[in-house]
Amino acid sequence: MQFASYQAFRTAVEKLIEGDDIGSTFSTATLDLIIGLAEERVYQGDDSTKGLRASTMVTALSETVTANVAPLPADLLELKELYFDGEPPLEIIPLDRLRHLVAAGSSTGDSRYAAQDGDNLIFWPEASGTVLGSYYAKPTALESVSPWADATTFARYPQLFVFAALVEAMPFLGMEAKAPGWDGRYRMALRGAEVAEAQRVYGGSPLRIRAS
Repeated sequence: MQFASYQAFRTAVEKLIEGDDIGSTFSTATLDLIIGLAEERVYQGDDSTKGLRASTMVTALSETVTANVAPLPADLLELKELYFDGEPPLEIIPLDRLRHLVAAGSSTGDSRYAAQDGDNLIFWPEASGTVLGSYYAKPTALESVSPWADATTFARYPQLFVFAALVEAMPFLGMEAKAPGWDGRYRMALRGAEVAEAQRVYGGSPLRIRAS
């Protein structure tokens, strides 16, 4: 299942909603809104299912730490790894736990912990320099992707976006009763994507016995 352009994808979604006699139910603007809502469903998840995290979404992180504070990227969905050059990975902990560590007394040496404080990261022991790592970035909205070949996450799992768009369209049509069926298809596809992502690296590795 591939689509040559965003417009081709939008037309396919419209046909699945309306049948072959398209153009009588939704305007282009409304279809774009439905697809935008579908993208939010895919990337953000909901109260019972985590959003998609694909290797195509992994982006390098490099932020300057000033007064023990580093800004989080605006397109961040989830941190993947965090470290200072030449040091072990940082442990990401809740902000209240980091506050307890700070209150417990002074500490020296390299930073070992990081916590989110609003739209920033703070560290303990206090840090300076440049924090490195990687994170899952929210892809550019499909409507705005140019060139279309850059829509790599969509190209890997287009069925997710199709099913998500159909779920989002049902309330507009007054067909809420059909939404659970499409939602089931969507969640099944999402579970398949999660398995595929896990197997991209670990699936080809034979089991090994660790030496004690």
